[in-house]
This record gives sequence, C-alpha cells and structure tokens, in this order.
Amino acid sequence: WMFFWNNDRLDLSNIFVTVNSLSQLYYITAKLGPMNTKSTSSILTHIVSKTFAGIGVLDLLHNTSAAFFKGVEPSMTVKVLTGLGFAGASAMSDWIFGGCLVYDLVALSVGQSGSWRNLLGAYAAGSAAIVTAKNLARPPYSGADSGYRQTATEEIQDRV
Repeated sequence: WMFFWNNDRLDLSNIFVTVNSLSQLYYITAKLGPMNTKSTSSILTHIVSKTFAGIGVLDLLHNTSAAFFKGVEPSMTVKVLTGLGFAGASAMSDWIFGGCLVYDLVALSVGQSGSWRNLLGAYAAGSAAIVTAKNLARPPYSGADSGYRQTATEEIQDRV
C-alpha cells in the first residue's frame, strides 16, 4: 500500500489498507486463541497481533479520510459513529488492544483542529476509562470463565 501512498494513489492504497486492517481484526477476534500467561511466545503473539490490529484501525481511519475526505469536516453521523464504535470496541477489549484504541484516538486528535480535536480527545479519555473499568472489574487473564488458560511452563512445552 505504501507504493500507492507515495505515488498519491490513496484510493488504491486504501484497498490494501482495508484488507490488511480487516484481516488483522479478524485474526484477533476469531482466530487468536486464549493467551497462555505462562508462555512467553503466547504473550508475545498476543502483544504483536493486537498491536498490529490496533495500528490497523488507525491506518484504516487515516487512509480512508485522506483518500476520500481530505479537507472535509466530519458530519454529526461520523462523530456519533466514531464515539459509539470506539466505546463498543473498548468495552470488548483487553488491555493490549484497548490501549491501542486509546492511542489511535490520541493520534487522530493530534492531527485535527477545533471542536473535532477536542471531541476525539474526549473519546480517548472515555475509551481509556472504559478499558480500565472493564479490565479491572473482570481481569482478562485470570479466572475460569476468562477464556485464558495457564498451562505448563514454556520450558516444558518446548521439550514436548
């Protein structure tokens, strides 16, 4: 996608950004198994996968707006859907992906001006509060119903 971006073909680069971002999101929501908190490789897989997906969200929003809506103020519908989308995603996220969503909102707000910038900043604070409250109330990496499992140490797994 970067070749098209550098050649000012943002419309074509957006196709690749969309495919990449959606595939990353699909992987972390449907294919990535529970984190084994006793396995370094499992922890790193979750960190890398969820961080790539989080940055993919930023890429998708930034590239789409730069390709098709440059210089256009966001409508009320865009503002509402942005808030609802990030709030919903934050409510379903663990610390890793949720932190990336907050980062995305902060990064988007830095590149804006006026009331849209302030609103994105407020969304970032709200998303941070949602991620924090959700993950403190129900820690994602412990408990029988968390979906995460603790198994033998990585050294034992490596010998099998």
